[in-house]
Amino acid sequence: MREPEAVLSEADATRLAEAVRRAEAQTSGEIRVVVSTRPLVPHFTYALIWAAVVALALPWPLAFLLPLSVPDVLALQAGCFVLLGALLAFTSLGARAVPRAVQHAAARGAALDHFLGFGIHQTHGRTGVLIFVALPEHRVEVVADEAIHASVGHEAWTDICGRVLAGSREGRLVDGLEAGIAEAGRLLALHAPREGADIDELPNHIVLL
Repeated sequence: MREPEAVLSEADATRLAEAVRRAEAQTSGEIRVVVSTRPLVPHFTYALIWAAVVALALPWPLAFLLPLSVPDVLALQAGCFVLLGALLAFTSLGARAVPRAVQHAAARGAALDHFLGFGIHQTHGRTGVLIFVALPEHRVEVVADEAIHASVGHEAWTDICGRVLAGSREGRLVDGLEAGIAEAGRLLALHAPREGADIDELPNHIVLL
């Protein structure tokens, strides 16, 4: 797990806060960005499950090819379980043991929790948008309040996720987030334009967990 300070520097955080401010300049909508550096799903249990499955299955082909006794097979299974279990449980390879569907559900659940926890659902026009990045799971989720989601639609939010994820995969997380924030601002300005002396209801700074 990377330390939060190693993901975004103070200059990066300032740059992204300014990107949020610019994006909100032409809209009554609100944008919040949360970046999680902590694994959402502990991989230890899944590591042991995969180790057990492989350990149970792997020795049997050898038993048909070699004159192995039952104790030999059991010893191979035990050794395989211990070695593979340790490899998956105590190294970064263990993250690959977590099924994609589980990672997706965890990221979506965390995004919804933060959406409610930071009060993004309480903006005046119900036009708040959360961009949530789960770095260990390589997942990006956008949660939009009901009013703006009804106007924009799912595909546009998926496009924002793609922009952020592309930057992250190329080692340009800040660039990806900046692109996603700018696109969110464009959509909000189109469907929820700024009216009069609009109040900035939510902080612009990036939340780094």
